[in-house]
Amino acid sequence: MPLLFSASRRPIQLPRLLKSLPWPHLVWLGLLLYFDVQLRLLRVGPFLPALEEHFWLNAFLTDVLDSGLFYLNWLLMPHLFVRTRLPAYFLALGLGLAAFAATRIGLSYLFEEVKIQGIPQTLAYYVQVLQAYYLLLGGQILLLSFFLRLAGDYLRERDNRRELEQQHLRTELALLKTQLHPHFLFNTLNNIYSLTLNASPQAPEAVLRLSELMRYQLYDSAADTVPLAREISHLQSFLTLQHLRLPPDEADEAIQFTVLLPPGAEHAYQLPPMLLLPLVENAFKHGDLTARPHVVRLSLQLADDGQLHFSVRNRLAYGSAPVAPGGMGLANLKRRLTLLYPERHALVVVENNEEYSVRMTLQLSRNAISALKTISTSS
Repeated sequence: MPLLFSASRRPIQLPRLLKSLPWPHLVWLGLLLYFDVQLRLLRVGPFLPALEEHFWLNAFLTDVLDSGLFYLNWLLMPHLFVRTRLPAYFLALGLGLAAFAATRIGLSYLFEEVKIQGIPQTLAYYVQVLQAYYLLLGGQILLLSFFLRLAGDYLRERDNRRELEQQHLRTELALLKTQLHPHFLFNTLNNIYSLTLNASPQAPEAVLRLSELMRYQLYDSAADTVPLAREISHLQSFLTLQHLRLPPDEADEAIQFTVLLPPGAEHAYQLPPMLLLPLVENAFKHGDLTARPHVVRLSLQLADDGQLHFSVRNRLAYGSAPVAPGGMGLANLKRRLTLLYPERHALVVVENNEEYSVRMTLQLSRNAISALKTISTSS
C-alpha cells in the first residue's frame, strides 16, 4: 500500500509579549491620537484660521466622550449581547448613542465651533446641523467597539481552547509513557522467571541487563526525545537480554538486528523514547523461540530525507492462535504515533500461518523536535 506523508508546518505564533498586550484598547487609543493630531494639523494650515485657544481641552473632552460610548458597548456585550438579551442591549445602546450625540452637540456649542462670518450660532442651529453627523459618528464608534470586542473574545477563546488541548495531549502522553514501564517490566520478569525455573546460570546476567534497561526507562525516557543512537542502544540491550533465553551457539543467528544509517544520522535525529521497543517485545512474546535459523529479524533504516523504516519479523509456532491486535503495548504505540506523528507515520501488520511482520515508518526531521516538544513549547 502506498504511504503518503504530509509536511507538518508549525503555525505562525506571535511572541508572548505581543499576545499579552491589550491590542483592542491600543487600537482605539491609536485612532484617537491619530484623529486629534490630524485635526490639529488641519486647523493650523495655511488656508484655515488658527484655532489655538482651547483646542487640546476640546480634544480631550471629545476623546472622553468617544471613549465613553466605545466602552459602553464593550461592557454591555458580555452581559447582554452574549447572553442573547438583545432588546435590553439595543435599548441601552440607543440611549447611550442619544446621550453621546446630545453631549457632543453641547460641547461644540460651548466651544463655539461653528461660526458664520465670525458670528456664533444658536443652540438650535447646532442641533439642526450636527445631530445627524454625531449620530453617524456614534454609530461608527459602536460598530468599531463591537467588532474589536468580538475579535478579541474570539482570539482569547481560541488560545484557551488550544491550551486545553495541549494540556490534554501532554497528560495523555505522560499516561501512555507511564503505562509502558510496568508493561515492559512484566514481560521481562516473565523471561527471567523462565530462566530461574531451569536454574540457568544466565539468570544473574539477565538481572544485570534488566537493571540497565530500567535505568534507561527511569532516567532517559523522562525526556521528550532522545537521540536515535540511544534508542538503538536500548534495543540492543534488550536483545542481549533475549539472547540469554537461547542456546549460546545459536543466539546470534536466531536474533538478527540490521541497522542502516547515513553517517552521523544516529546523533542528528531524535525520536521519542521507548517508541521502537513495543514492536520488539511483541515479537518475543508471540514468536516461536524454537524456530531456526531465525527467531526474530529486525531492520532499521533511515533514508537521507529523514524517513525511518523499522520492521520486525518473527516466526509463529505451528498451530498457534493469531496474534491479538489489542495488546497494551501495541495499543499504546498506536496512540502515541497518532499524537506525536499525525499524518507522518504508518504502521502496517502482515500475518500468515508462519510469520508475523510489522513495519513502522516515521517521517523524522534533522535535529527533530518531536510533536510533543512542539506541544510543550507553544503554550
